[in-house]
Amino acid sequence: MTESVAAVEIDGVTKRFDDVVAVDNVDLAIDDGEFFALLGPSGCGKTTTLRMIAGLDLPTEGSLRIFGDEVGMAPPDRRPVNTVFQAYALFPHMTVRQNIEFGLRMRRVRNPELGQRVAEAIGMVRLAGMEERRPDQLSGGQQQRVALARALVNQPKVLLLDEPLGALDLKLRQEMQQELKALQREVGITFVFVTHDQEEALAMSERIGVMSEGRLLQVGTPREIYERPASRFVADFIGRTNLIEASVESPTMVRLADGARIAAETSMPTGSQVAVSLRPERVRLQPRGTAAADGSSLDGEVCDITYLGHAVVYAVTVGSTSVEVRSEGEVGEPFAPGDEVTINWDHGAAAVVAD
Repeated sequence: MTESVAAVEIDGVTKRFDDVVAVDNVDLAIDDGEFFALLGPSGCGKTTTLRMIAGLDLPTEGSLRIFGDEVGMAPPDRRPVNTVFQAYALFPHMTVRQNIEFGLRMRRVRNPELGQRVAEAIGMVRLAGMEERRPDQLSGGQQQRVALARALVNQPKVLLLDEPLGALDLKLRQEMQQELKALQREVGITFVFVTHDQEEALAMSERIGVMSEGRLLQVGTPREIYERPASRFVADFIGRTNLIEASVESPTMVRLADGARIAAETSMPTGSQVAVSLRPERVRLQPRGTAAADGSSLDGEVCDITYLGHAVVYAVTVGSTSVEVRSEGEVGEPFAPGDEVTINWDHGAAAVVAD
């Protein structure tokens, strides 16, 4: 059986701007037809990585291949990719149709092929009936669809998206997330999506690469990244979590500073200083002394309560640590500040992370 070729392969890629290392020795393989997200804070190197795939920046070191062909030093027009930016860069004096067909005309694609491809692209992004409007006659979401159609009409093998939803308001951004997912399934090509929004990456992608300070820290499915973070940074950056300082006692047990022991699996050496990551929604409050049937528990005292309508968030003091507990759909307030409580969680809910 023939082994499939990755859509994008990055081997030992480093990018320096004078003395600044923007991307530091990154290795990454993105599958054909995958929706892949590069996630991280501003300045982490995710956009520079995307620009190197696009050919807008060239790597200082390393190899970059698209479907097996080395393209690291090739110009953008010699790569089977297209890019959609946060600033859609539509031509204001052109209609929707003219914006979409612009790239094809530059490549001297003629009718009837040009007309057919433009019509298909317009249909994909649901802009039928708006072909003769100019960008200033469109909403933000419609302008985004024009930018997508303009990229897709060139039939790229890889579509690169650099924070394409960042300029939209929350409700429209959430709607466009679903549309982008559906569009990617329809066209079946590889999408590489750059974002700093954790929820956006979790909701849209099949796999996520988390970056910080130019390094690729972890690659995995949204569930793997969220439930089994590889480091303290990943645990803290992806959603909310409690990080409790501990040391490794055995491959199945860690000990907190106050002597309490927590059952948690780890491959780190005995004595290693680590943190235990506990997601607020994975832990629950019960009256003091209620032991977990299958898991671990810690005793503490409620110090604060935040009512959010759909959830109640408790801050519980456990020794010298404050632990956040999120209770969804809770009716009333069964606990009050000053109550002595036990925090319980199921086996496997605690993840041990290193610095």
